[in-house]
Amino acid sequence: MIKYVSVLLFISFSLGAQAQVKSPKYHVGPKVGFNVYKSRFEFKEDENLYDQSINAGYQLGMMLDLPLKKSMFHFYGDVYYSRKGKKTKIVDTGLSNNATYHFIEAPIMLRMSFIGGSSEAGMFKWHVDIGPSLSYWLGGKGVLFADGPENAYKVMFGLPPVNSSEFDKMYISNANRMQWGLMLGAGIDYPVIKKQLVFIDFRVGLGSTNLAEFDGEANLPILGFSESLDVRYLEFMFSVAYAFEIDWIQTLKGKSTVTKKKRR
Repeated sequence: MIKYVSVLLFISFSLGAQAQVKSPKYHVGPKVGFNVYKSRFEFKEDENLYDQSINAGYQLGMMLDLPLKKSMFHFYGDVYYSRKGKKTKIVDTGLSNNATYHFIEAPIMLRMSFIGGSSEAGMFKWHVDIGPSLSYWLGGKGVLFADGPENAYKVMFGLPPVNSSEFDKMYISNANRMQWGLMLGAGIDYPVIKKQLVFIDFRVGLGSTNLAEFDGEANLPILGFSESLDVRYLEFMFSVAYAFEIDWIQTLKGKSTVTKKKRR
């Protein structure tokens, strides 16, 4: 259900933003974030086979805040690199897998803002967000360990070769590299100086796409290791963005769109 809601919101926001732009002014800037997450199994019986830990990761990227026609509504989008993974212990064998995965993520939010006060630097506002998130799984690495020495590996997408003797490659079959989710959030717009804001956000991310299909798994054959990836993420995120107000009409003033030929 979350997947279909996310797709509909994505289409609606994309079309709406093109038609509903309020003004040529918008905010853009860098953002950093911190996330705490845990992977959740699709089927409850898998929870008896694996012990999973809560992990922490981070985000680095850019944001865009675009006012729509109704002054309290905004189009808010992010594009960022996200680091998260999966720390699992197999109950029967005691073998643990500490995996780190890399993603490019792009949430697209409908933001509703409320005025909370004013200062010399500008208006102080509260906001709430809802919207879909699209992410792409780039790759990753990890470490397998038990009582003996650790075994480091690199993530490879696809089936392992027949009679594989590689110790340094973890093969992930039937991976869902393109993933959808739904995000809910709230935060504040804090004016620092004129035309510069700090956006502080708290979000919950509800993953709707599993890391792999029903029969997908992480597999390192030479060590006899396999692990179900029929899981999705539940995330709690905190981020800060430093935004600059841009007026694209002002930046075009005095600039001609007609190319002039130089006189000799």
